Amino acid sequence: MQFATLALTAASAATGAMAAPAANPNPDLVTFGVISIASGSKVQNAGWGAMHKGIFTGAKPQEGASCYGPEQDYATFVLNKADGTLDLRTDGKPWQQLFVDRSGMGQGIMQYTTGAEPASRNAERAGWAIDDASQHLTFGGSDAFLACPNGLPGTADAETFRVLPYVGINSPAGYTNCTSIAARVVVATNPVDCLYSQQ
Repeated sequence: MQFATLALTAASAATGAMAAPAANPNPDLVTFGVISIASGSKVQNAGWGAMHKGIFTGAKPQEGASCYGPEQDYATFVLNKADGTLDLRTDGKPWQQLFVDRSGMGQGIMQYTTGAEPASRNAERAGWAIDDASQHLTFGGSDAFLACPNGLPGTADAETFRVLPYVGINSPAGYTNCTSIAARVVVATNPVDCLYSQQ
């Protein structure tokens, strides 16, 4: 209980918009932020951001987002429990939805598409859920993710990490020295719509 409280406090301080659960008019939709859980690592309690079609954590997880309200340092996600899909919270024009490629080529790469943009051939959009006991985000029934350093496109920023679901490969998609993490869900009470960078 104390661990959960500390994680929630850290996330609230980092994002300024995440707190206790709020009533939602559609019970199938859950709006939340995510923090990385990896005790003793650089990404412990670091929020997840969305940029360059990928999900990142660490010191600079987000850039290039156009938000309809205060600038956001971290992404807001929307889980559709009925169909198991995970979107980034936008105003719906266009929508942005996550997918995972667990094939031999994708090795767990996680990206998002914008509007009618197609995903890769082996993309999986469904399979997302929240484990009620741990309040961890899961994909394909697993709460195991990786945070891989030097994940910021075009830089060698060791403080920014690319997030990928763990698919049994410790160094996926060319990344090395990845850290095993869990994804703690922190429900957003005052979420802000954003359009996240697409290049």
